[in-house]
Amino acid sequence: MDEKGISEEELFAELCSFSDADTNFKKVFSSMCTIPHPVAVAAQQQFSLSNIGDPGLFRGTCEMEAEVIRMSASMLNHPDPKSAFGHLTSGGTESNIEAVLHMKNRFFSSGFNSGFNSDSDSDSNSGFNSDSNSNSDFNSNSFQSRLNLILPKTAHFSFEKIANLLGIELKKAEIDSNFRVIPESMESLINENTIGLIGIAGSTEFGECDPIEELSEIAVKHKLPLHIDAAFGGFIYPFLDSCSNSDIHSNIHGDAHSNHRSNVRFAFDLPGVTSVSVDPHKMGLSVIPAGILIFRDESVLGSSLDKIKVKTPYLTSKYQSTLTGTRPGSSVAAAYAVMKHLGAEGYRKNVSYCMDLVNHFQKELEKIGLKPCIFPRINIVAVSIGSGINETADYEKTEKIRAQLLEKYGWNVSATKTIPALRFVLMPHVTKEDISALIFDLGKLLQETD
Repeated sequence: MDEKGISEEELFAELCSFSDADTNFKKVFSSMCTIPHPVAVAAQQQFSLSNIGDPGLFRGTCEMEAEVIRMSASMLNHPDPKSAFGHLTSGGTESNIEAVLHMKNRFFSSGFNSGFNSDSDSDSNSGFNSDSNSNSDFNSNSFQSRLNLILPKTAHFSFEKIANLLGIELKKAEIDSNFRVIPESMESLINENTIGLIGIAGSTEFGECDPIEELSEIAVKHKLPLHIDAAFGGFIYPFLDSCSNSDIHSNIHGDAHSNHRSNVRFAFDLPGVTSVSVDPHKMGLSVIPAGILIFRDESVLGSSLDKIKVKTPYLTSKYQSTLTGTRPGSSVAAAYAVMKHLGAEGYRKNVSYCMDLVNHFQKELEKIGLKPCIFPRINIVAVSIGSGINETADYEKTEKIRAQLLEKYGWNVSATKTIPALRFVLMPHVTKEDISALIFDLGKLLQETD
């Protein structure tokens, strides 16, 4: 740090140079975030001083957080939204960390997986039965290396971080031809050291939703908690029923069931689902950072909440039970503002706009002889540009084209890792004109390569 500061004029000139070096969203097809709604930006600025980690000083913000949880629970088909328990986080990674941490804590406090039964025919009405008073003297360290979490191969990379942080093993279940987890594969991996199950609603690579209804049945059967990572899909699937893609589907796909988008069940209307994470800073049109973690109710946590709860004598609240201490109330206000302002009708329009972009994208792809790898159920499209003969060569070609799109034309696109394919995320900042220009440039590159 310099001894003397600089003038505001110099400072903001410097900030402008940094801002100019950042990528704006004009040519971004790789990000699951987008330009936030103006009301979210205004609310963020209004509550820039608020710290929800000290709720006694910021009671208004605390009330807003409770309402955001209630609205989100209602959006996620909770049978009693007022009983839902949760809080705002920095995003999907933090939400997933906390959800799995509670799984681990509940596992030990309930005397390991007492519900494990490979031939169980349980008729329980809930996916997890927390017996917080049994076997509390187990030494968790001696069993640490044997704990496992079962999740799809397509799960977000945040779970790799979680495995390292919590010292657990990730057991990755196989996926089907549509890149959704195979329930039988997931169930076959369950053993007495399984702490829980993960399902994905809106996968990062392909925008697919796992068969959560079947995962819910498995969770109930084995009395395991089931967490749904709906960071991306949480603000899409509830509003997808008004969108149609049958005209494009009939032209490029032969599977009569592939175009089904509506009535996707992935949340609290399924008895086995114990927690869900959604991100307002993605398709929720709020500012960064903003994630939401919701549990069915506080009782599913058992004694786990007490394990992470700490006394906070110097704050206005006696205890704190979130992973982070200081939490920006500005993110709470922004999420509250945009959800209240748009309502379900506004989000339906937002999703409909993005799905219209998907239709246009597919039409433009046809012009250069390409089509999606799988039918895009939401606004993520994966496109293979390789021969399909040599996988290594296809990966290399995909990466080469991705790099050239950026270097020659300024387009930011990404690639999938499960198969060699370019990945395009069609967010609200994208226009049809953008898509047409991008596909035209892609076609030129492919002609040059061939």
